[in-house]
Amino acid sequence: MDIPSAARWLLLAAAAAQFVYAVRALRPALRSRPGERLDGWLAFADPAVGVPVTLALAWGNLPAFLAGLAVLGPLMTCRLLRSFLARRTKPTPA
Repeated sequence: MDIPSAARWLLLAAAAAQFVYAVRALRPALRSRPGERLDGWLAFADPAVGVPVTLALAWGNLPAFLAGLAVLGPLMTCRLLRSFLARRTKPTPA
């Protein structure tokens, strides 16, 4: 893969931003209670796995990019399904 220089710098900046989001999401994930653990860890894992995926794309490493997408795809699908299910459930009237 041939990535232009400007796109490579943009992808590196995006990876740095994802790293910051992952670090910020780590503390709430560690402090979450047992019933809320999955949401916190999914909020951490999404940008944490996104960093190597973005870096692999920036450097043109196709096998690492595809391997990262194999991990990132189910994470993003799980987050999407959980957000849809959370919107669907309505509180019962008391």
